[in-house]
Amino acid sequence: MSLAYYYALLREKQEQLRRLQACSNQLHLHQQEFIEYESNITQPTLSSKTWQGVLATKFDQTRHEQMLTKYRELDGQQFNSVYTVIAEKMSSLQSEISAIKEIIRSLEAARAAERAKSK
Repeated sequence: MSLAYYYALLREKQEQLRRLQACSNQLHLHQQEFIEYESNITQPTLSSKTWQGVLATKFDQTRHEQMLTKYRELDGQQFNSVYTVIAEKMSSLQSEISAIKEIIRSLEAARAAERAKSK
């Protein structure tokens, strides 16, 4: 393969890495926003002035035991698994970039040796 091919491949992999880093940063911002909205699940609080009785109690239990639990699972498990996948892909891309740079160095060294040989 030619040097031009490897330089193009290097640019492509670097762009993919840059996009993943930007994605990770954006995801972090969205996670922070998501965390800020957690309190909205239990709002408004129910009292004798707003709503009371068996249905109100069941509704409040559902909010606290099911909805809040699922919301926290999203924040914890699902965000963490996405971060893990992104980190693994970024690591893979960094390895590919290093390998491509090494190939470019060896091709440039071979080209320089050929030029020196022909002079």
